[in-house]
Amino acid sequence: MSDDRAKRFDALSAGQRDCLRLVFQHYKSHDIAHRLGTTPRYVDKQLMLAKNILGATSRFDAAKQFAEWESGVESSYRVDFLPSQKPVWPLPSSLPTSTAPTNTLTWQQVAIWVGLIAIISSVALTAAAMAIVALMLVFGGSHV
Repeated sequence: MSDDRAKRFDALSAGQRDCLRLVFQHYKSHDIAHRLGTTPRYVDKQLMLAKNILGATSRFDAAKQFAEWESGVESSYRVDFLPSQKPVWPLPSSLPTSTAPTNTLTWQQVAIWVGLIAIISSVALTAAAMAIVALMLVFGGSHV
């Protein structure tokens, strides 16, 4: 870690450090203020100053940088890199199985299941209604 980077982290006040730790835990300004016994305006000011000291693009970016520095880890990759997405198709079962006892469908897969169920339900109801009408016609019900 460069001396310049270490100096920037050393320049953070105790209040800025406390705020950054809580931002990293996804707390909002009013929640941080409540926990620290101060005002949301004070929290926002401390986070803005910390963001400027660290040269971060956002308060959460500053919190990530501080968390990495505080843990002694200097990442060589993006911390906010998401794992690879599951493919939407083939569509997994929406029912629990022995290999997947919990629902792990993505929102796209849920949307596809909802669409399929809506289409199949309407087709099934239409077929049932047509069958009832056909049976009424066959067995003498001419009052259709």
